[in-house]
Amino acid sequence: MKFKVLLIGLGAVGMGYDYDETNPYPVLTHARAFANHEDFHLAGGVDPDTEACGRFQHRYGGWSGSDMAEGLRTVSPDVVVVASPTHFHAQAVQMALCYSKPKLILCEKPLAYSLDEARMIVSACLEVGCLLYVNYLRRVDPGVLEVKRRLQNGAICTPVKGLLWYTKGLLHNGSHFSNLLEFWLGPMKKFRLINIGRSISEVDFEPDVHVNFAAGDVTFLAARDEYFSHHEIHLIAPNGCLRYELGGANIVWQGVERDKNFPAYTVLSPHGERISTEEIRLQWHVADHVSACLHGQPSSLCSGEDALRTLQSLLEIKLPQ
Repeated sequence: MKFKVLLIGLGAVGMGYDYDETNPYPVLTHARAFANHEDFHLAGGVDPDTEACGRFQHRYGGWSGSDMAEGLRTVSPDVVVVASPTHFHAQAVQMALCYSKPKLILCEKPLAYSLDEARMIVSACLEVGCLLYVNYLRRVDPGVLEVKRRLQNGAICTPVKGLLWYTKGLLHNGSHFSNLLEFWLGPMKKFRLINIGRSISEVDFEPDVHVNFAAGDVTFLAARDEYFSHHEIHLIAPNGCLRYELGGANIVWQGVERDKNFPAYTVLSPHGERISTEEIRLQWHVADHVSACLHGQPSSLCSGEDALRTLQSLLEIKLPQ
C-alpha cells in the first residue's frame, strides 16, 4: 500500500522548479519526487493561488484547493509536506495535526524564524507521535554521505579549517550549509562575529562569522545574491582539501603527496578525486529517505530536534542593537 501525501505550498520548491522540465531525470520539487516514487501517492496539493492549484491538478491529479483544512480532511494524508513560506510553517503544522493524523511531516527549512515557534512545532509533533523532519536536503546526497563516511573513518582527518561562501541570508540559505557542516563536523560550539553585514529582511541578515564546530573551524562569508548566487565550502584537513562547489554539484577531494621537485615539501595532489553527487535529484532522495523513516529504517534526514539546534545556533549570532 502506498503512503498518501498532501503537499502544502505549490510554489517553486513545491512544484515549480521542474514543472516544465521534459527530461524525467532531474527531480527538483516535492511534487515530482513523491509523484514518481513507488512508495507514495501524491494525493493532493494546497495553495492560495487558484492557478497553481489548477496546474497541480492538470499535472498530478488528485485533490487541490486553497482550503487547507478541507484538503487535510479529504486526503487524510500519511505524509504532509509543508512547503509554504516560513512564516506559515507553525500554522500549517498545527492544522495538519488538528485535521488529520499524519505519520510524518516534512517541513521546508528553516523550521521557523523564532525559537518559540520552532519549539512549538517540535513539541506538538512529539506529543502526538508524528515524525518530524526538516528538508535540509543536502544531507541525503550520496556525495555528502560519502564525505561523512570518510570523516568518520579517518580517511579525511580532523580538525579541519574551512571557508563557506553563502548568499541570500544566514537563515534562508546559510542554514542549509550550517546544518550540513554540523552533519559533517558535529555541533556548533562557539562563534565570533567578524562583520555585521546587512539585514536583508525583518528576520534575516548576512554576517561574516567565524564558527567553531566540534571537529574544526569554518569562516562564513556572505556574498551578494543580487550579483549571483554562490554557495561553496572549502575544508582544509591535515591530509588534504575537500572542495564542495557549485552548491554541491561538484565535490572534489585532493589528497597530499610529496612535491616532485622539492621532496622536503608535501603538497596537494593536482589530480583531485571527484566524489559522485546527485545534486539535481536530491528531492527524489529526500522522498526515498522519507520512505525509509516510515518503514523504521535508518535515514540521514534532518530531524526536527536537529533543525531546532541549527536554528538556535544561528539565532545566537545577533546583530548589535
